[in-house]
Amino acid sequence: MAKNLDDYRCKLVSKILQAPTTDHVTRYFNAAIRSLKEHKVNGYVTKRFLDKIELELDAIQPDQLNTQQLYNREKAYQLTAICKYQLFPAATIPAIA
Repeated sequence: MAKNLDDYRCKLVSKILQAPTTDHVTRYFNAAIRSLKEHKVNGYVTKRFLDKIELELDAIQPDQLNTQQLYNREKAYQLTAICKYQLFPAATIPAIA
């Protein structure tokens, strides 16, 4: 694992964007989440890690990306949403008043 979560996140985002297929994105993402679990990273810290991945991907303009990178970015968004739901299922469903 990298020195800190910011370094780790930056490396993961770089791997996501450079992945040759969305299957590779899934593998990289699963390996990152597995590593966080192995290092017993708190769920709220993991959620913040996922939020920062999304923010970093949002900061990249779509016209700066090729077609594969756009697919990879979309896959990463899907994976972060799934992980957040698994971490905090009640928090992702808005309450109906």
